[in-house]
Amino acid sequence: MSLNAAYSKEIKQEYEQIRFRNRQLQNARIEEIHLQIPRIAELDGEIRDINIDSALSALHDEPVDKEELIARTHALIQEKYDLLTKAGYPEDYLAPIYTCKQCLDTGYIQNEPCECLKEKQARLQYQHSNLGQNLSDESFETFQIQYYSSSPDGIHKLSPRENIENVYAALHQYMIGIKDYFQGDTKQKGNILFQGSTGVGKTFLSNCLANELLKEGYYVFYISAGNLFERLSDVTMNKYQIPGSQDVYYAVENCDFLFIDDLGTEFTNSFTISKLYDLINGRQLKKKATIISTNLSFKELQEHYSERISSRIVDSYYIYNIYGKDIRRAKRGL
Repeated sequence: MSLNAAYSKEIKQEYEQIRFRNRQLQNARIEEIHLQIPRIAELDGEIRDINIDSALSALHDEPVDKEELIARTHALIQEKYDLLTKAGYPEDYLAPIYTCKQCLDTGYIQNEPCECLKEKQARLQYQHSNLGQNLSDESFETFQIQYYSSSPDGIHKLSPRENIENVYAALHQYMIGIKDYFQGDTKQKGNILFQGSTGVGKTFLSNCLANELLKEGYYVFYISAGNLFERLSDVTMNKYQIPGSQDVYYAVENCDFLFIDDLGTEFTNSFTISKLYDLINGRQLKKKATIISTNLSFKELQEHYSERISSRIVDSYYIYNIYGKDIRRAKRGL
């Protein structure tokens, strides 16, 4: 569930840059005050000399009147504060500057991740998830169930709304149980297959789920089926003609959650069928989760790919069939 080494390095460098900028700002303030109030420069020198003398005395085991040193230092600091405030500056104007006062720009509080680190991780996860820019608008909180009819369609046992309510509830339970899946609970499944015609909300639900998983700090990667197999072909055939193919290959192999959109729209041949099985089987063996959306029915999936792929999906995937009217058309009043 942790970021890979490259991403961790990026976050570490970001904190280093934050600390460097803040030190520069503090040094600029010190220089400014020393020019405007020379007495403060003298006070800083006297405080520094006291600290050096104290350290040298301790090094040579020489007796030191600690109470006197503390009293002298306190008096010098107080004079410094008085001069600052008298000149119109805040008392802490020369103090170290921290962007995050909770972790002091380290990212950790007593070896526990600070909220600022969690935010940076989430942002970085999102940047590398390959998801679109509208993900923030696609969440379980913004899911609009009213676009699903409460009237039976004459084909399915449940109305479109009853069905989507069940799917919605199941996804919430999935989020609750997903930690158990990664910890080896065999009763939990990590994989999901969304089926349904165009416009019924498969991609929206996938994005809702991706949003929640990103908030939890999981490594999420989204890719369309066509792009996925094009990249895998580029890497497998050692062409590397498409920029970023190796990065995609790394993400597909290592992400906690791989979202494959529009399975069945790619050009299908023996290579794609073989790669799809290897991907599904390999990620299952490594306890990685795969979320697939497709317009194909389960019968079409069997015909399109192979019996062993459909069998693997039946065994290790939660399968949700979503149906109803095209929501995009419904929103436009069509």
